[in-house]
Order: sequence, then C-alpha cells, then structure tokens
Amino acid sequence: MLERRRGIVRWLFQGRYNVEAYLFVLHRITGIGLAIYLPMHIIVTSTRAFGPEAWKAAMSKVAEGPIIHFLEWVLIMGIAIHGLNGLRLILTELGLLLGKPSKPVYPYKTSIDRQRILAGGVLVLSAIFMIYSLIVFSPKIV
Repeated sequence: MLERRRGIVRWLFQGRYNVEAYLFVLHRITGIGLAIYLPMHIIVTSTRAFGPEAWKAAMSKVAEGPIIHFLEWVLIMGIAIHGLNGLRLILTELGLLLGKPSKPVYPYKTSIDRQRILAGGVLVLSAIFMIYSLIVFSPKIV
C-alpha cells in the first residue's frame, strides 16, 4: 500500500522507464510550464492597451537582467521540446513513419522500435536547438 502513496516521486523516478516514458514526463512538465507562462504573458502584454507609459513600466520590470534572459531561454527550450514531441505524437497517432500494421500473431510485434527512431530524432533536434539557442542567448545571460 505504501508503494502507491509516493505520488509524483514515483511518477518521475520509476527506473524501469523507456525513452518514450521519459518523453511523456518531459512533455507533461513542459506543458504545465507553458500553461503557467501563458496567462502571465497575456497579463503583461495587455498593459499595452493602457498606453506607452504603462507598457514601458511593465517592460522595465519584466525584460531586464540575466535571470530574465535565462528564463526566456528556458521558455524557448520548453516550447521546442513540447512542440517537437507533440509532432512525434501526432505522427505516431496517425501511423505515419511506422509502416503497415502486422497481423496479430503470437509473439506479437510492436512498433516500439520504429517509434524509438522518432523519439531519438526529437531528442537530437531538441539538443541541437538547445545548443544553438544557448550560443545565441549566452551573451545576454552573462
């Protein structure tokens, strides 16, 4: 019974996970982060309706400093990872790039090996984007 009560710790660190399960966790975390960011972005952007002075005051509080630039980089990474993994999920759900389904004859063959190629592609593209954006953003962070 105690095993079931670990909550989010068990959800994140199960040990037996494969790549797709970690991508699921990463997709969920980035989705929650983007859902938190979006209302804040709308609130700050809505100050534009109150005139240029209100906009400049809001931007002076929000858009300066190395911590803000680092958080912008984290936001871009979250968007990239969430978007690329979402594209992988769409392609998998539609059955594209997975080939024709095989007959359900025992022992059953799964498409997990073909899905791993997509998952690896998502991870590689995310890493490339992360390195490139870190090069671009690093002068602003330091």
